[in-house]
Amino acid sequence: MSPANVYRFFPSKLALHDALVVRVLDQIFPAARSGSDKKPYAETLREFICGLHRGVLALMRDEEKLFELLTTADDEHWPAFESHVNRVRSIVAELVEAGIREREFRQQDGLHAAEYLCASTAALWEPTAIKTFYLRRSLITPEELISFSVEALRDGAPPC
Repeated sequence: MSPANVYRFFPSKLALHDALVVRVLDQIFPAARSGSDKKPYAETLREFICGLHRGVLALMRDEEKLFELLTTADDEHWPAFESHVNRVRSIVAELVEAGIREREFRQQDGLHAAEYLCASTAALWEPTAIKTFYLRRSLITPEELISFSVEALRDGAPPC
């Protein structure tokens, strides 16, 4: 297909790249919890964030060009990447609020708690941040960071 023919479907190069970012992010997005799943919400949150991490890490390791495209989309706040971040926040907020309702997590503002959780783990699932996480030679593993962040939602954890 010629470049001129491609632009019949996309109004600009940015629109083409943004559509590619949507496809890549959809392919690496972990499955969300089903209604019949009876796992604790803390475990589901850990699995979801670990899934995000594994997907972005696999791209960084195996698909350098696509990973760089995602990094650019993250840095420049492309609509597709902003939509991805909002989707992650929404799923995390739903799980946190459900955990609060079921008394698995302490009573707190669910939206703020979800935002804290996303912010504390962003180094593991945002392309720009994940590169520096692995360059720092951290003393903690991604799984430990996720578990620490999720445990802060439980009873007995000090409020922020």
